[in-house]
Amino acid sequence: MQKTTLTLSEPVAKTLKVYTAQTKSSMHAQSQVVEEALREFFERHGIKIEG
Repeated sequence: MQKTTLTLSEPVAKTLKVYTAQTKSSMHAQSQVVEEALREFFERHGIKIEG
């Protein structure tokens, strides 16, 4: 896995934390939530994920 840094607005960051805590029972799963969201975004826009 490759690491990257994201800057999120306060409301989005807070929502991510709340959602992750409620659905994944761990704050360490934030990367998983963000990756799932990005995959859905790319698929919806017809962008192929290489590799």
